[in-house]
Amino acid sequence: MDQFIPEPFENIDNHLAVDGFDIVKLSEKEGTPLLVTSGKRIAENYRRIWKAFSSRYEKVEIKYALKANPNPSVVKTLTDLGCGADVSSPFEIMLAEKLSLKPERILYSPNNSSREDLLAGSRKNVTVNFDDLDQMKLIEDELPERISFRINVDIQRGEFPGTTTSGPGAKFGISVESALEGYISARELGVRKFGIHVMTGSNILDPAHFGNVASRILQSAEYISGNSGIAFDFIDIGGGFGVPYRPGESALDVELAAENVAREMKGYVSHGKIGKPSLFLEPGRYLVADSSVMVGKVTGVKKAGKTFVGTDIGMNIFLRPALYGAYHNVIVANDLIRPVSGKKDIVGQICENTDCLARDRTFPYAVPGDTVAVFNSGAYINSMGSMYNGRGRPKEIMVSESGYSITRNRDTFQDFISNYTFE
Repeated sequence: MDQFIPEPFENIDNHLAVDGFDIVKLSEKEGTPLLVTSGKRIAENYRRIWKAFSSRYEKVEIKYALKANPNPSVVKTLTDLGCGADVSSPFEIMLAEKLSLKPERILYSPNNSSREDLLAGSRKNVTVNFDDLDQMKLIEDELPERISFRINVDIQRGEFPGTTTSGPGAKFGISVESALEGYISARELGVRKFGIHVMTGSNILDPAHFGNVASRILQSAEYISGNSGIAFDFIDIGGGFGVPYRPGESALDVELAAENVAREMKGYVSHGKIGKPSLFLEPGRYLVADSSVMVGKVTGVKKAGKTFVGTDIGMNIFLRPALYGAYHNVIVANDLIRPVSGKKDIVGQICENTDCLARDRTFPYAVPGDTVAVFNSGAYINSMGSMYNGRGRPKEIMVSESGYSITRNRDTFQDFISNYTFE
């Protein structure tokens, strides 16, 4: 069995490469662990989903979910193309502002927030997407010009239980009846612009799902409009657009997903009850996951009942497998024709038995000094990183036609102690 190399990565002289750059040589120059990102791939992903939806519905806005990867170079690559931002905290609002995004291009969707957190958005006139009526009441004296509510429409889809964001077990959203009460109350408090939001899962590869989600939130919008007279400024179907992680998985047919959503939007708009709203999308993973690869070194190989391939990519750097049992494809990047042979655990340097990139994974033989690469590292890797066990987070670089740039420096000991006091 050959090692699997997904797009946009390729084999150049038996080394893993992207956009013409030899990733093994880059890691030898810049050290490991090293996150390598293709700016070209991020732009391609954005243009693909933008074209699919904007060619089928007149008013579309894409809001990049900063939680997926807040690296400013990644965010700027997207905002330069016209993308807005989906943010969930005051710091993310500040980052969007620092990258010159205007308030109307930012959607703020916090949950279980304090008054101070909520005011961080409303005082800048950022659209606030409330997760509960009590959240709105916390700032009813300082509401922004436009507000929204997240609706729990009881469609349960997600890659893992921890990433399922709707249904009776999810902490997100409210019923349509509660939302109706909230919209009427907001109007009485002086709000005149409204949106409605839903988020029903993550990493969905079934294009029919998005039409189903759109139908359910549009039903909710029509019910609220019919009982309040409110016309909606936007309908937000959230994110959840998936990417394949496992060899053999098919990519999401984004054209069909867009067709399904646009059909529902046009149908409900034609009823004349909800106005002529914009369609908001909040992709995160879809835009950035497959743009990046985490590169590390094999530090040792131990046989103790099973074979453990030790690497310098610990769970402080790459949390998803330990947190969710998430699958990420791992290869030996410096010898792409090395045959796969036997099951191994690929582990990191953290003092936890959960520190495992891949468990019982069919993998080539490996020796200390080999270069390993972990795919789909562009989403929820940077943003979930920590300095647990005193291990620093990696250097990050972005490659482009003109070369490559360092977009995040490797953590130092000074970073590790920077917010402590020594008194």
